Amino acid sequence: MDNKVKQVKPFGLFKMIRHMVGAGAKRKPLHLILFISLYIVTGLSSTVYTFVKQGFFDSVEGLAGGREQIGAVAAFGVVTSLFPVLIFLISNLSAVVLQVFFKTAEGYMGRELNEKAARIDPLVYEDNRFLDQINKAYVGLQSVGDVVVGMLMILLNQSVYLISMAVYLFTVKPALLIMFCVSFLPSIVGTVVRKRLYAKLEHTAAPCRRRYEYFEKCICNREYVKETRLWRSESFFKKMFGKNLREYTRLDWQTSKHVLLTELGLRCLTLTGYVGIIIMMFYYLSKGEIGVGAFAAVFTSLDTLFSRINELFDVQIGGIGRAFGPAQNFFAFLNLPERQGLYDGALKREVMELKDVSFTYPGSDRPALDHINLTIHKGETLAIVGINGSGKSTLTRLLTGLYLPTTGKILIDGRNVEEISPKALYRDVSAVFQKYQSYKMTVEENVRISDMGKGDSVGDDNDAGLRQPRAAGMEPAVLDVLEKADFPTDSGKLTEGLQTMLGKDFGGIDLSGGQWQRLAIARGLYRDHDMIVLDEPTAAIDPLEEADIYRKFAEISADKTAFIVTHRLGSAQIADRIIVMDAGCIVDMGTHEELMQREGRYREMYHAQAKWYV
Repeated sequence: MDNKVKQVKPFGLFKMIRHMVGAGAKRKPLHLILFISLYIVTGLSSTVYTFVKQGFFDSVEGLAGGREQIGAVAAFGVVTSLFPVLIFLISNLSAVVLQVFFKTAEGYMGRELNEKAARIDPLVYEDNRFLDQINKAYVGLQSVGDVVVGMLMILLNQSVYLISMAVYLFTVKPALLIMFCVSFLPSIVGTVVRKRLYAKLEHTAAPCRRRYEYFEKCICNREYVKETRLWRSESFFKKMFGKNLREYTRLDWQTSKHVLLTELGLRCLTLTGYVGIIIMMFYYLSKGEIGVGAFAAVFTSLDTLFSRINELFDVQIGGIGRAFGPAQNFFAFLNLPERQGLYDGALKREVMELKDVSFTYPGSDRPALDHINLTIHKGETLAIVGINGSGKSTLTRLLTGLYLPTTGKILIDGRNVEEISPKALYRDVSAVFQKYQSYKMTVEENVRISDMGKGDSVGDDNDAGLRQPRAAGMEPAVLDVLEKADFPTDSGKLTEGLQTMLGKDFGGIDLSGGQWQRLAIARGLYRDHDMIVLDEPTAAIDPLEEADIYRKFAEISADKTAFIVTHRLGSAQIADRIIVMDAGCIVDMGTHEELMQREGRYREMYHAQAKWYV
C-alpha cells in the first residue's frame, strides 16, 4: 500500500509539453499549426519593427542633410506608424487561437484524470496520504496549462524575439550584445530560486489547503448544513477553517517573502545592465561609431527589450516555476500504479472460495478480517450479521473485488482474483450500499446510471448533459425495478413522471430518506447481475417494510448469488446461510434455525433485538 501512494515518477518539462500539445493536436490540429506560426511571426515582428524604426530615423536624418526626399521619409513614417497595429492584431489573434487549443487539451486531460482515479485500486482511498495526492493532482491540472503555455510562449515568441534582437545588437556593436547577456544572469538566478521555493511550498501546504477546503464545506455545503445549524457548530468549523487557512497563508507568505527579497537584489543588478547599455550607446554615438538611426532605434527599444526580459523571467519562467510543482503532481498521479489482472474473460462464479483471507486497512495495526475461510456456491443467498466494526462491510468489499486480501487467497472458479482484471471482476456484479448516492438527476437517470449499457446513453462525450432519446422498452424496465423496491412512482410529487428532476440544487424536488433508499435499491436491481450485495441499504425503512423488500429481493435473486448485510436479524432469515462475524472473524454459520439452537452470538443478538419489538 505504501508503495502505491509514494511511488511517483517525476515528469520532465518537455514531457509535459508533449503530453498536453499531443492531447490538443488530436482534436485541433489546425489550431496547433496556426498558433505556432502566429507566435513565431509575433516574436520576429518586434525585432523587424526595430529595423523599421532605424530606417525611419536614418531617413529623417537624411532629410535634414538633404540626402532623402520627403516622399521616402513619409513612406517610412506610415510603415513605422502602422507596424504596432499589425503586431497588436497578430498578437490578439494568436491569443484567441491559443486559448481555444489549450481549453480543448485541458478538457481532455481532465477526463484523463477522472479515468485514472477510476482505475486506481479503491483501497488507496482509505489512505489520507492518497487523498492529499489526489487533491494535489486536481490542483495540478489547472497548473499544467500554465506551465505548457508559458513554455511555448518562451520557445515560440520570447526566444525568437530575444535571439533576433541579440543578432541585431551584435550588428550594431558586439559589446552591446555582451552587456545585454550579462543583464540576463540575475534573472536566471532568480528563476532557479523561485522554482525551488514554490515547489517546496506546494509539498508542505497541500494538507493545510485540503483541510481548510473541507471545513469550508462543513460551513457552507448543503449536505452539512442541517447538522451544522442544529449543533450550532458553525463557530467550531469557522475556527478550524481559519486555523488551517492562516497556516496555509503563513507558509505562502514565508515563501513569497523569500522570493521578493531575492528578486529585489537581483533587480538592482539588472538595472545596472540597463544603465550600462545606455552609457555605451552614448559613448559610441559620440565617437561616431554608430549612426543616429541605430542609436534612436536601440534607445526606443530598450524599454520593450527589458520589459520582455522581465516578463520572461518574472511572469513566464516565474509562473512556470510556481506552477511546475503542482503540474508535476498531476502527472505523478497519472503514473500511479493501477490494479493488475490479465484475465478479462467472463466469470461464471459457480464457486467462490476464501482461503485463510486476512485484510488490514492502510495505517491500521490490526486486521479488519482475520483468517477467513468460506466457500460460496452460485445461487446462494447469504446474510452477514454482527455488531458494528465486526468486518461485515469489509468482507463484502472483498467478495465484490473492490479490495484484494492482504494475505490469503480469494478464488473464483479456481482462479485467483489477483489474476483477474477489475473490469472482469465488476462485470455482472451489483450492490446497494448503506451510504448510497443521491444523484441530482431525473428519477429514470438515477436508476439507469447503474447500467447504461442496457440502453442508450443519457449523454455522450461531445454533448455532456444532453439526454438522448430512450431506447424502446427501457422505461418499463425502470418501472419494474422501482416497483420491486416499493418506490412510489404514482406519487403526486413526481410531476413529470420518471423525468422528474430530483434534488433542489437544480430546481427539482427532494425525497425523504426512505424514498432515496428505495431508489438506490432500484438502481442496484436494475443493473444486470449474477451477484448482488445489499450492504444495510434499508436503515431508513421501518422493519415491516424492510421485511417485504427482502422477501421480494429473495424472489428476484432466486438464481443469483446474493449477500445481505444487516443489523436486523429478522431479515436475515430469508438467507440460505447466515454468517455471524465478530472482531473480523467468522464465529458461527448456519441457517436461522440452526443458529437459534446453539448457545452463541447470533441467538444472543436475536433475543436482544426481540425485546424492542415486544
